[in-house]
Amino acid sequence: MKLLEKKIPSTCQIVLWGDSHEGNIAKHDKGVEKIKEWILAKRNRYWVHMGDECDSITTDDKRYAFDPKQRDPIPLQQSRNVVKELRPIAGRGIVMLNGNHNQKLARFGNLTRDIVCEGLKVPYGTWSCKVRLVTSDGEGGVRQVCKMFLTHGVGGTIKSNAKDEEQRRANMKAALKRKLVKKAADCLIMAMGHTHLLLRVPPANRLLVVDDGEEIQQKYLGQGDGAAPYIEPDCRWYANTGSLLKLYQMESETYAERAGYDPIELGYIVVDIKGGVVQDLMEVRL
Repeated sequence: MKLLEKKIPSTCQIVLWGDSHEGNIAKHDKGVEKIKEWILAKRNRYWVHMGDECDSITTDDKRYAFDPKQRDPIPLQQSRNVVKELRPIAGRGIVMLNGNHNQKLARFGNLTRDIVCEGLKVPYGTWSCKVRLVTSDGEGGVRQVCKMFLTHGVGGTIKSNAKDEEQRRANMKAALKRKLVKKAADCLIMAMGHTHLLLRVPPANRLLVVDDGEEIQQKYLGQGDGAAPYIEPDCRWYANTGSLLKLYQMESETYAERAGYDPIELGYIVVDIKGGVVQDLMEVRL
């Protein structure tokens, strides 16, 4: 766990993306290029990588499968390739997290920290971190926009066996919230990677009945104060940040295909901030 602080413009956007799996033949290269182009298209756009930037599957791993089209099966070289690929956007990076793929090779060293983060000069966030976002207060100081709790994530997949699609997604969103809700009490944004799902849970628009001393009124719960020392669980944003690893690859076979995984949405989350206030977390599909 790390505690980080990042000063941002009062109006900006932050891409939460990850699970890009450099070295895997099914990596969505065009998707990574689209993310880079989008970030560079405007000055006030930043990024967070949620982990598993490399596939790091060695020849003695049950998931390894030789393929003549495999680009680079050597984890160390995969890390160097990530540095080369992300160098154009390195200056916009807020933090990179560790992930389970590189963690499995921890006996050889920390590839994410020592190769990728060091090469890009982007802060290393360990497995989980909290990022305090601040902006200028107009008087020479700063004020807090919000805190983000970011973790690569654990606990296998998030899934539902509901037959109705709306119920299935609702069940998965509830499962995502359960995984994150107790990890931090002062974060307006709570996000994880790992499961390759693209999910967004906004603050609950729950009806509240109150009075002003004269008459009964209705209000709605909505988003919490990003600068508050405690934020009610239903007043936070929750996100699962998607992936850039395809299920199928033409003329080849993938580990996900052999494992019988279902198709998933490729994409990422964008945090939209205006006037120093979080406006939305948006799902972007690639």
